[in-house]
Amino acid sequence: MRFDCAAQPFLDREPLVAVRDPAAILHDGVFRCFHTAVERTEQGYALFVDITQSRDLTQWTLPRRLTPPGLNFSSPGNVLRVGDRWQLCLQSYPIPPGGEYGTDESRLWLMESQDLETWAPPRLLQPDGCRANWARSRRQIDPYLVHHDGQFWCFYKTDGSLGLLVSKDLTDWQEASPLRPVLSAADTPGGVTVENPCVVCMDETFVLFFSPCREGRGIGVARSVDLQHWEDVRILDFPIVPWAPGGPTAAMVLDTRQEQGCWTMFFHGDRTPPHGAALGCAWSDDLEHWHLS
Repeated sequence: MRFDCAAQPFLDREPLVAVRDPAAILHDGVFRCFHTAVERTEQGYALFVDITQSRDLTQWTLPRRLTPPGLNFSSPGNVLRVGDRWQLCLQSYPIPPGGEYGTDESRLWLMESQDLETWAPPRLLQPDGCRANWARSRRQIDPYLVHHDGQFWCFYKTDGSLGLLVSKDLTDWQEASPLRPVLSAADTPGGVTVENPCVVCMDETFVLFFSPCREGRGIGVARSVDLQHWEDVRILDFPIVPWAPGGPTAAMVLDTRQEQGCWTMFFHGDRTPPHGAALGCAWSDDLEHWHLS
């Protein structure tokens, strides 16, 4: 299946709501796209996690809200099946009055569900935040979960770099790389900082998609066999997104080769700063060459 989404995003709620940070899953023939919803209030920015659904990547349901106000829950990373439950990772993102971005009190959380419809309240991963020796900040945002080698791994961003937690039970977490980030500006073309990790597996190799923090954004990629040491770090030659003047970013990739005949990418396209955005799709046969139509 190929789809045409070059001319317009599949979800655009501006000017009332900006939608960002897609985290998609395909289950029982239904695409579910969790995402950040940003609203402007008299007190400042309010962030939530919403969900929209589709069977054909064309017709989508009206978004439904999943998280309460207050802590600015946002940036869902991905959904992982663990036993008889689904786990959704996300962040809290407290923004001070008059501010635009989350403080050092931003943290990582998990939400649990039996049916992908009803979700338990978010559960905090690390109350103290980042404990890595290389990090100056306790701040942790942009989580992404991977189950590998009998353990759970959680990527996150702090200080413009990617850190990595590890756990055997989703409860007790340790820094998997306490002395250095697993990906930082020292590793990227142009020395740009990074965020929004997403990891897929292809031919026994992990492929990391990340967002370079630069003008015009873009989609970065790297490869690894152990989740901790990444090579071939580069920026993809991604198509121009006509409806997103700030460029594509926050890629989330699904292996839909069996169902769709290709890999499917969900991303948000940046618009008016600081949070303006809409959601789009792309497809690829090889994770290298991406198409909007």
